[in-house]
Amino acid sequence: MFLSKSLARSLFAKTNWCFAQSGLVVLFAALGTAVALAQGNPNVPGLGTAVGSGLAVPGARNAASSPAGTVEALRGVTAPTAVSAMAQRPQDGRAADTRPADGRAAKAPESKDTDERAPSSRGAMEADGRTTDFQEFVRASNGQSLRLYGYDLFSQASFGSTQSMPVPDNYVLGPGDELSVLVTGLVEFDQKLVIDRNGRVIIPKVGPLVLAGVSYSNSESVLSEHIGKVYRNFKVTVTMGRLRSVEIFALGQAHRPGKHFVSSLSSLVNAMFETGGPSVFGGLRAVELRRAGKTIATLDVYRFLAFGEAGPDVKLSAGDVLFYPPAGPRAAIMGVVNAPAIYELKPNESIGTVLQLSGGMSALAAPQRAQLERINSAREIARYVEDLALDEKGLATKLQAGDMLTVFPISPQIGSAVTLQGNVAAPLRYRFQTGMRVSDLLNDSRLLIPGSYWAALNSGAVSQDWAREEVNLDYATIQRLDRAQLRTRLIAFNLRKAMSKDATENLALEPGDIVTVYKPGESGADTDNTVTLNGQMLGGSRKFVWRAGTTIQDLIPSAQWLIEYYNYWQRQGTGVRRAGGIVSGSAEFKSDINWEYAQVIRRRPTDLRSEVLTFNLGAAITGKDAGQNLKLEPGDVITLYTLGELGVPIGRRTRIVSLQGEVKVPGQYQLRADETLTDLLARAGGLTPQAYLYGLEFRRESVRLTQQDSLEKLVRRVESQILSEAQTRLQNVTSKEQSEVVQAGLQADQVRVENLKRLRASGRMALDLDPSSPVLPRLLMEDGDVVVVPPQPAFVGIFGAVVNENSLLWRPGIRVADLVDRSGRRKAADVASAVVLRADGTAVLPRRNTGWVFASRALDEILMPGDTVFVPELEDRETAYSAFIRGAKDITQVFYQFGLGAAALKTIRN
Repeated sequence: MFLSKSLARSLFAKTNWCFAQSGLVVLFAALGTAVALAQGNPNVPGLGTAVGSGLAVPGARNAASSPAGTVEALRGVTAPTAVSAMAQRPQDGRAADTRPADGRAAKAPESKDTDERAPSSRGAMEADGRTTDFQEFVRASNGQSLRLYGYDLFSQASFGSTQSMPVPDNYVLGPGDELSVLVTGLVEFDQKLVIDRNGRVIIPKVGPLVLAGVSYSNSESVLSEHIGKVYRNFKVTVTMGRLRSVEIFALGQAHRPGKHFVSSLSSLVNAMFETGGPSVFGGLRAVELRRAGKTIATLDVYRFLAFGEAGPDVKLSAGDVLFYPPAGPRAAIMGVVNAPAIYELKPNESIGTVLQLSGGMSALAAPQRAQLERINSAREIARYVEDLALDEKGLATKLQAGDMLTVFPISPQIGSAVTLQGNVAAPLRYRFQTGMRVSDLLNDSRLLIPGSYWAALNSGAVSQDWAREEVNLDYATIQRLDRAQLRTRLIAFNLRKAMSKDATENLALEPGDIVTVYKPGESGADTDNTVTLNGQMLGGSRKFVWRAGTTIQDLIPSAQWLIEYYNYWQRQGTGVRRAGGIVSGSAEFKSDINWEYAQVIRRRPTDLRSEVLTFNLGAAITGKDAGQNLKLEPGDVITLYTLGELGVPIGRRTRIVSLQGEVKVPGQYQLRADETLTDLLARAGGLTPQAYLYGLEFRRESVRLTQQDSLEKLVRRVESQILSEAQTRLQNVTSKEQSEVVQAGLQADQVRVENLKRLRASGRMALDLDPSSPVLPRLLMEDGDVVVVPPQPAFVGIFGAVVNENSLLWRPGIRVADLVDRSGRRKAADVASAVVLRADGTAVLPRRNTGWVFASRALDEILMPGDTVFVPELEDRETAYSAFIRGAKDITQVFYQFGLGAAALKTIRN
């Protein structure tokens, strides 16, 4: 009993076939047998594969070698026997004894999915999920994973269907073709007609018509004649619909062996793409199309890819066989080639021919040398290497199986060129000419202005400096390869002099030289003819070229040169505030140049020990003392100093102080030797009548630094005590409520510590003046001191635990207690602990009397204008911070030494 034809077609469309060369008679005989067996046992998927593969079923191994034997052997096999035979077959779509051309056993994939998956899963390296032994050999030898050339062509997910191709006029209609027939006129008809297996179409109300064998160009006339037997006055238009499919077979070393349905317009090339191409063991140099047992076309896929030579691209017919022979010998081409891959070779194929197939020689390949690694099993050591040039003789070398050709790249060396780089307009390579010098390369000063300068200028950028260097004209370098010793050298030269064609500095260039120009702030690279100038006034280091006889004056031509350079560096940081808050212009004034002392550090080449040579800088560059103008040696480091760096005597320093407030001539003054505060005020014209000498504010930078350091130490100590005490309390809590209380207290203490951290010392020094008759002490002034003389205020201030935190009018004889009463004390006010912050920077704090009674010294204090009173609140608990404040031996240090005022104390409180 047989299945219907449509069911049989569905069955075999899902079945892989692998015939060795067999005729169509055997194919259809096996088809009928397979259908019968499958009908008897429906759980036998892919039975056609077992039938067509020549499986080792009982009594069929020898018979399967001939077409008649195959049919005869299968007639006596029951369904269970066939199933058992299939279980022993390798799941790769081929018989177990299928071998590639080299005689090695094929590597079977792990599962059936490997061979049945779509072509899109085929990678460039492993076209059908496997690699060849030669690919593995190349990878082990050279570490390169090379693809098989041409096989990735079939890795696309799909190939363009021929259904959309225009149908030629000579196309012969056959069963399965679809026609779109449109009849207009007295009769209206629009329908798609499919030619049945008998070659006919049924036209409604007209009858059947045989169209099989009729050409597409004649179909309209044949239809018109047939319809004209019944109707008159009409017109027939025929267009092709879906084309019929033809059955072909992909055999040999095919990626998907078996039966395939392709369009009737498909050719040999189309069929290769639609059937998945060859497996990794199949060849591409002689793909055959067989019809009725004869080879009617052969395709070299390599020449098709390289030159578009498809040969006689024959249209396919039903029953055609697409045969992939085993791959021929293969060779690997790697290195600098257009398509590094493993190539299949034809007999006597040369290196040049294979390179042409891959697109020819690469422009980056060096034809002077290539390496050919060969295998000769007749030798004692089978593998050996040959060197050859890719000239006419080398390209004619015949390739052999297993060859590995490596093409080397050209040398990166650039001949007849010099390179200009760094702070230049066009960092490029320039052609070298015989006798070329630096001035020939840099023959225009505009070459030294980089594009970034013009870009900034075009955007409207304005320089804040009256004289700004844009390039380092004193120092440039040449990098050169010493070909004799194979060492790279750096040679320094003076760029300014070289461009002026100075005989010494205008160095001759050689091919391959790299000339580097530096920015003004760049010191440049070290060379064997370099000396370095260091110093704060230079903003770091600056290198100069050493020549025989170079002296200090050659580096620093004049005092004006150094002064201008120093001024330029001073202007680099705008908005910098110096000690004491003095700002001059847009930048901070630095310390003056030390003209009397400088030094040279020299490394002695004999024992590599350093020696220091000192000299008078002013005498050296002005020429007053020739002995100070030291001769330099390569590698010398000259260090210049400012007066502030070495701590020179005060009389030699430039010291600036500031007078502000109620002074007749306020301003910035340069101090004289041993000048005191009283002397300075007298030189400024004295004080105005409104001056409040008791409230004079004196700030000094050195004091500020000391105060800030002490304040930070205090904060760290208090914070450590708070954390230690909190941990102790948390370990001793016995209830959740106590824990919450401790946590709340810790958070409050941490807030106070954060407030302390925000405090900044002012550097104020309390002069501890007599309020009734203040007399200034004999105090020597220092660089950066600030003196502020305020006018006499008319108020005193109070804040803290009082009702009215405000400033109240001062009257003679007013006491702290009077001020507290006038401001209204709160119930929680701790009046006995009131603190008085005097206008002169001192503080009056509560102290303990002898005996059991506590009293406040501050309550009886007579207030002066500008004084401030702080009244704290009563504390129900004592924190580490409050314990520290209470237990301090001299609490005045907290305010007196830190220079804190009432605002700072209020910050701590809050």
